[in-house]
Amino acid sequence: MIIINDIEARKQLFRNANLVNPKEVKYKINAEYLRFNCWNAAECYRELMVSFFPMLPLIEKEVSFYEADYILYAHPYARLEDMSPSVLEQIRWIDKNRKEGAEIIVVGKATNIKPIIDGSISNITFYESHFTKTLGKRFEMNIEDEYFVYDSSCGWLNIWPVNGCRKKCKFCRRTYMNIPFESISLETIKSTLDKIKVKAPKLMEGICLRAENLTEYGIDIYGEQRLQDLIRLIDSYEEVKYITLFPIGLAICEITDEILEAICSIKKNVISIALNLEAGSNRILKLIGKNHTRERAIHIFKELRKAHPKASIHTGVMVGFPTEELTDIYELADLIEQIQPNDIFCNLVEIAPKCPLAELPPLSDNLREYHLKILLKLLKNQKREHEADISYPKIFKKGKRSTYRFKKESEERWKRFSLLTIPRKEFVLKKH
Repeated sequence: MIIINDIEARKQLFRNANLVNPKEVKYKINAEYLRFNCWNAAECYRELMVSFFPMLPLIEKEVSFYEADYILYAHPYARLEDMSPSVLEQIRWIDKNRKEGAEIIVVGKATNIKPIIDGSISNITFYESHFTKTLGKRFEMNIEDEYFVYDSSCGWLNIWPVNGCRKKCKFCRRTYMNIPFESISLETIKSTLDKIKVKAPKLMEGICLRAENLTEYGIDIYGEQRLQDLIRLIDSYEEVKYITLFPIGLAICEITDEILEAICSIKKNVISIALNLEAGSNRILKLIGKNHTRERAIHIFKELRKAHPKASIHTGVMVGFPTEELTDIYELADLIEQIQPNDIFCNLVEIAPKCPLAELPPLSDNLREYHLKILLKLLKNQKREHEADISYPKIFKKGKRSTYRFKKESEERWKRFSLLTIPRKEFVLKKH
């Protein structure tokens, strides 16, 4: 386990790599760490905590790019749009401007660019997964990816029990990107928590389970979903006072009755739960490859609300799917009113050219914007038992109507975010 107890260290990671005592490491490499598209902690939190922080001892000092012997390149774009054109452009720039003999080392999700490069760039190495441990072995350092990270900025012991997602939703980049799926065994998790219990029990007071899809935990090593057993394990520790299942977290279509019962039976204080609806009509849910119905979603949300009335329930929805009609928007608004979430992220769907949904005729930008405006208007007029925070893309300009235009190269959009930024709350739905 590593402990991140200095908020300033987040910012330093991407502007000054000299954060470790030189006497504490055996050997460090002379490298420049390129910081492309790593501004938003919400989008690259896993890479930041699991891999980037443990990798810091590799960096000898902040050297000039033109003097670097190794250029470490990371781009957590799998959590954003398909950034392949941007990644390719950046790596080509590195290739053209690096000093003679310098090696480019591409790590993590950016390695999906390898088939596109297809041997056209020399002296380049790709480490897809477990790259921190791989680099540690290569440069004779005892470092590896950390799946238990205490982050004092939020006060949680973060646990990543599973990486990747086996589902192939038709709007998702996972349908064409190679993101390895891997679970950590229950035995390993228990062993690690037992050690923390002895050495630093106070760090276990708040547990945050984090993953792209928690509901698939265990399938690769046990042949079946075992999230229910993981939840019961964590709930069994007296040291644990608070539990949160956030962000993204749970796929509604994969929440079995056993998993639902395990979540509802948690004895500790459940702070937040994240379940993305994505859409609100059964027609659209089927179109995009979701295996649940709106009726199943209503049942799950109501059971969770009944079991944990004080928990903050988060959900995300998307507007602008191909073939989407106003009736789908009305059904989505009705579904949101029935499940009563505490936090709703309304987003305009962006479909990469390689995704299966890209084969269908897209809605125009004007129509997508109109659908989002209708949804927001319906949400504002709802009767609610409690307040709800709504966040959404800014599509309005002062003084005139504007069309939301999404740029293929979206890096500029993210520059306004710091590493500590959370989604901006645009308005609050209050009790009627």
